Amino acid sequence: MADENGMNEIDENTDQNTVGSGFVVNVNQIQSIDIPLRFNRVKTDNGWVINLLEPGRIIINFLTSMRKLETALVAGDRIERDGNDLIIMRSQSADTYRSQRSTSTLALSREELLSNTPSEN
Repeated sequence: MADENGMNEIDENTDQNTVGSGFVVNVNQIQSIDIPLRFNRVKTDNGWVINLLEPGRIIINFLTSMRKLETALVAGDRIERDGNDLIIMRSQSADTYRSQRSTSTLALSREELLSNTPSEN
């Protein structure tokens, strides 16, 4: 019946992951990935999967224009290379990660700035 309506049926044996949010980057555009977190890596037939073991920020450096992408991730998030795709899979919704952005020093009050400066001896 699904074929009659022009829809494809999903095979129940396929690997499907439910994620809260994420994004895909073309691997050919990436120069390096900086992951200053504890993680483990598992090789797959078509790439690898990195499982993050603690929360923090990763930085993806691109080949062109000295661009970089910096994003916050939490424990349980995954970075997966599947052929030419790098897939960042977040276990939570995108709103959860917005609250983890670091505060700019421009947004700090005078008292916060003074309390964060190292004392001179």
